[in-house]
Amino acid sequence: MNFRPNRVLINTGKLLLAAVFTAGFFCVFSAQSNAAETTAFDQTIRILERWTSAHWGQDCFVWVVHYPDELAEPWAESEAIRSGMTEADKERFKENFTDELKLKDSETFLVSVYSFGARPVNLYPVRDNVSLLSASGERIKPSKYDSALDNPSAGVVQGLVFFPKQSNKNYAISLKGMGRGERIFSFAPPETPAPPAPQKNDVVVVNLPKRPPKQTPIPVKKPTPPPPPPIPPRPIKPIFQEESKDMADFVKSVKDREAPAPQPSQPPKKPARQTNSENAYSSRETVLRRFLNFWADGSYANMYDMLSESSKKLLSRENFYKEAAKASDIRAGIKGGDYRIDWLGEERAKVITTRKTLVFRSVASRTIGITREGSSWKVVW
Repeated sequence: MNFRPNRVLINTGKLLLAAVFTAGFFCVFSAQSNAAETTAFDQTIRILERWTSAHWGQDCFVWVVHYPDELAEPWAESEAIRSGMTEADKERFKENFTDELKLKDSETFLVSVYSFGARPVNLYPVRDNVSLLSASGERIKPSKYDSALDNPSAGVVQGLVFFPKQSNKNYAISLKGMGRGERIFSFAPPETPAPPAPQKNDVVVVNLPKRPPKQTPIPVKKPTPPPPPPIPPRPIKPIFQEESKDMADFVKSVKDREAPAPQPSQPPKKPARQTNSENAYSSRETVLRRFLNFWADGSYANMYDMLSESSKKLLSRENFYKEAAKASDIRAGIKGGDYRIDWLGEERAKVITTRKTLVFRSVASRTIGITREGSSWKVVW
């Protein structure tokens, strides 16, 4: 069974998304001028374009995105260039992406439902209303799915649906509950390979337009500005006072001019305030943000030095380095500056950052403790 893509609906769905939804849904990356990033970004978009299908329903719009295995490499490459990851960080990011989407043992789809009618779209039960149609015509039920899809809701509802791994990629998604019976979400066939590049022995003739004759520009003489008017001499205050009547007054006047003016009494200088990053004058948030900056830069040694004594007893340097490097999604958000700190009390804070591994808007967070040891703040890992 061959499923052909519905180009009109796909393009219509894209226009709706661009007009209705915020950038958090399909603005996957911000295009930059870097050639390597542009190549990885374009490859990512081509894969997503091929594996995106959309349909209108009764007072709703539904689109389905499939995450194939070949998406992991260009996605990780684009994110690594955008966030400035090292090669090791990129590999960890790719592993996390693959594990979260279960790409090794599942066919993973993101189902998004936008309901704008009086009655919300109801896909419950998802196991009966969402299925994969294989190339042989077999109807396969999901092996796992996000429970959010079971709850009817107005607005946008999204969730991942997992099916068993298929050897034949010529499949489609069947969805019921859109108010018009069963709808089939099919995907584009594989891209036609590009024609081979010309070999060294091939002759390529290119006709270039004739170059117009070069014209010598006529120099334009700039008018000479008029000279500035002369500055009048500064008036000199007379030495003699008008009321001076004799030589005694003149001498007194000269002495008064030469005497230095009395200086106001200066208050004693206060001792300079200590601004050591480790002392009590540094706020807890300043210390925490310095810790996060070290994390973004991959300065795990500096991070470890900022830990509390209790954390150092529980974690060796080597184990701490592994744990800090493992959370690549949080580190990528901190490195891009896209994070916030929510304090949960005097000595606990939650660091929340945007998650960029699932296309739709999601967040990753970690709760970090901070305690005072002597006159300085320390981080509790």
